[in-house]
Amino acid sequence: MFFLFGTGKSTLKNQYRLTNCECPVCHQKNTMIAGTIARYAHFFFIPVLPTSRKNIAICSNCNSNFVLEDKQFTPEMEQSFDSQQKVNPNPRPVWHGCGCFIILLAIIFFIGSAIVGWFTSKDEPEKPVDKRKAMLKKDLRKVTSKPTFETDSTSFYIKECFDIMLEGKVNSKEVDYYSKSNGDKILILIDIDDLKKVESSSRYHLIEYVTECLNMHDGYEGKQLYIGVDGMWNMVLVSTPNGSDTSGKFADEELLYPFYDQSQNTIEAVEIKAEKKTSK
Repeated sequence: MFFLFGTGKSTLKNQYRLTNCECPVCHQKNTMIAGTIARYAHFFFIPVLPTSRKNIAICSNCNSNFVLEDKQFTPEMEQSFDSQQKVNPNPRPVWHGCGCFIILLAIIFFIGSAIVGWFTSKDEPEKPVDKRKAMLKKDLRKVTSKPTFETDSTSFYIKECFDIMLEGKVNSKEVDYYSKSNGDKILILIDIDDLKKVESSSRYHLIEYVTECLNMHDGYEGKQLYIGVDGMWNMVLVSTPNGSDTSGKFADEELLYPFYDQSQNTIEAVEIKAEKKTSK
């Protein structure tokens, strides 16, 4: 298991031979060597913050361990250890807390970048807000999984085709539709939250399904189709008379904006109520 946070330890450099001290276990003299083990907290194995430390004595004769903090040192051992540590102290390495300096530098960098960016953007003229973006977002909220022939015949036709063509690939109940006209332009929006089940390299077929479906009905000849297929988080397919983006992952929805240009007094859902084409 991989942990982002954790603790580590290291033995500090200086070690001290405890003179005139007897091992509490084997009772041999001058066999005790004392040192310090320091612990630190780490983030992605980068030491961030020093934590605890323990002073330990080890007998070279019987390998017994004694911890000062657990009151396992004899008075003689503690006195010898303290006197040597005062003469030659055992400081904690700076790198035990280097992560704090890295974090501090990162905070300073981001704050500085934000300040510089604020002053830079302050001098730049504000970009005009494209109202067409808001209009597209508003239309995307109108999609429905149950378009009717009376209110949105174009979406009704497309749903009939998609229910057949996407059977077994996506849940038809999670596919929403909406369409509207603006002069000779038709906007068709399809929202498929379950689109991850369709390979991105094959998603462009959805545009073909739309055009094939509309070609089966009268009333769409000479119309400019603006087709957008929206996924769970973003637009994934766009096809318009002015350009297309059908990579199947991140499509440029701005290609749909020209649909809203030179709008009429009213822009309503397309209600072409022609029957299917019949072969002569």
